[in-house]
Amino acid sequence: MRKGRLGTWMCAAAIPLAMTGCGSNVRKPPPPPVAQPVPKPKPVQRPALPPQNLSGTTAQRIVAVALREHAMWYQPFIDANGRLASYGVSEAENSSLADGTEAWQRVLGYWRNSGTLYEMSQSNIPGAYACQFPTGFAQGKAECRTFIIDNPWSAAFVSYVMVQAGVPGFRASPRHYDYIRQAFHPETGGPYYYADPATQRADPGDLLCFVRGSASVSGYEGLTSRLNGAGGSLNTHCDIVVGRDRELRLVGGNVFNGVTMRKLKLDVQGRAVLPRPVSMSYDDGDSGAYNGSCSPSNEAACDFNRQNWAVLLKLKPGYGSPTTATGVPTVLPRAPAAPAPATTVPQRTWPVPSTPAPAQAPPAQPMPAPVSTPPAQPIIQPAPLPQAPPPASPTPPASAPSTTAPAQSPPASQPITPPAPPL
Repeated sequence: MRKGRLGTWMCAAAIPLAMTGCGSNVRKPPPPPVAQPVPKPKPVQRPALPPQNLSGTTAQRIVAVALREHAMWYQPFIDANGRLASYGVSEAENSSLADGTEAWQRVLGYWRNSGTLYEMSQSNIPGAYACQFPTGFAQGKAECRTFIIDNPWSAAFVSYVMVQAGVPGFRASPRHYDYIRQAFHPETGGPYYYADPATQRADPGDLLCFVRGSASVSGYEGLTSRLNGAGGSLNTHCDIVVGRDRELRLVGGNVFNGVTMRKLKLDVQGRAVLPRPVSMSYDDGDSGAYNGSCSPSNEAACDFNRQNWAVLLKLKPGYGSPTTATGVPTVLPRAPAAPAPATTVPQRTWPVPSTPAPAQAPPAQPMPAPVSTPPAQPIIQPAPLPQAPPPASPTPPASAPSTTAPAQSPPASQPITPPAPPL
């Protein structure tokens, strides 16, 4: 009996303890996390844009516009060793430039504000017409962005800079070759003249150009021969010279899909050292962004300054570019006598300096001719001819007709002498 009661009592005491233990294992849910305040996005730190002063000379205005556009793209550049040292935004991105506009819309502004978009639209280039009104509908916006990506815009950028700088007479074009051809023919009256970059110094406001993807056109001589011969177009690229000190600095559009600066070394005479390409057969696109020979095992070919440099387009002296020691080129295509007067004669008379000299030479030679002719003409010996009748005087009948004959001979000789003095 005691054992039964004891077991009952132990069971009765164990039940509350078990219930207490089970209840203590039940955990309460954790309190909800306290909402943390969302930090405000920091404002984008954009570089300050340089002031655009358009009140200087033509060369100064060109440099001011080009440098401002370069700052818009966060100043990417290729160093003097031909390596890409800085890279910012690409043409196809929605990323904002330094002024807050999207990159592709800025490129669209180069096309529209240079007048070159209309020419592309007239040529039925896909997407060019949609870029005239890119915000009208979604499909047009997509077509316009495709046009921006698919078509080289370096010539549109150069044309934009020239238009914004107010360069008179510049041939705005979506092709560099058009204003190279304009400079080659001085009679067209453009602001640039054609020069050899190996013999002439490049100054701010000039254009330095190379040929792309053509093994048959090599350097200055090859391009000059091409311009003198076959027509058509040629793939070329031009950069704008924006400064020089110990290095030559250039700014070009569509270089690595942006507005990029290029640095070139100078020789002791201040001329640009232009590295020649390893191969002339590759096509480096519009920007010189790749080289078929460049590889980890051939780093010497990985130099983006190795181009088929062919021509330097120099601002004519009347356009505000400083006159260098070399001056106007000694050999100018299609204008053989132009170099000597061009150093002192203003730009407006530069294309035809040799025409006045030949015009004055002919009048100088006719002057001695009238002086020599009058003394030669007075030697008129027909006067003794009337003395022939005296021998015929013995016959009276014959004297009468003989008198009439001399009377007619003087009139015949008289008309000959008067015309001589007017000559």
